[in-house]
Amino acid sequence: MKLTSFVASTYVRDLERSRVFYETLGFAEQSHGSNELSAWSYLRQDDHFILLVTSDPPTEIPELPLLFYFFVDDLGSAVAGLEAIGCVVEHVGYPPHALGGEVKTADPDGNTILLGQPERSPSQPDHPESAQHFSLLREAATLAQHRAGATMTCQLRDIHGEPCPRPAEVKLADSWGDTAWACIPHAEEALISASGAFIADQDKQGLAVFMAGRRKS
Repeated sequence: MKLTSFVASTYVRDLERSRVFYETLGFAEQSHGSNELSAWSYLRQDDHFILLVTSDPPTEIPELPLLFYFFVDDLGSAVAGLEAIGCVVEHVGYPPHALGGEVKTADPDGNTILLGQPERSPSQPDHPESAQHFSLLREAATLAQHRAGATMTCQLRDIHGEPCPRPAEVKLADSWGDTAWACIPHAEEALISASGAFIADQDKQGLAVFMAGRRKS
């Protein structure tokens, strides 16, 4: 089997607003349609495709740490276009995969959008001291703090068994139903070392609580 094309699809709350956002990034609407329950817009840029879908009543859409990563040939132009439609754009740095710079913004549904320029432009200075890398875990932590307002300290102890004084940023869980809030360093360590550990939805109590409730009834 050979993959001939790939279409990225996402649900949105406001189809027109989202269409304008992605058109600013160089996509053009190829077709659209609607019925009594839903509407969609199919956008294309060269061999790249995005399908925007909305529904009535609106689908409950959770914010995501990262929705799309776009590589562009002129980051400055892309930033100017986004700022012209009211987007707040944050410069992230100059990681190895985006020597011309990397920026972060949000789409109309609040999801993180990253743009990177693979090669440094001749007019740009070298930035070896500014190299950074995008952390999906840190994005998830930011979202968790925003939603839950977590102010507790890390619940995972250090290698000497001492309590960790750092603030908790990520809720972790495993397939056995155990959960813990952790700082970024301990969360990264747990995700690598603990079999079955994953980032948990801080708004839910998970399957363990569901099963416990069933046992009580």
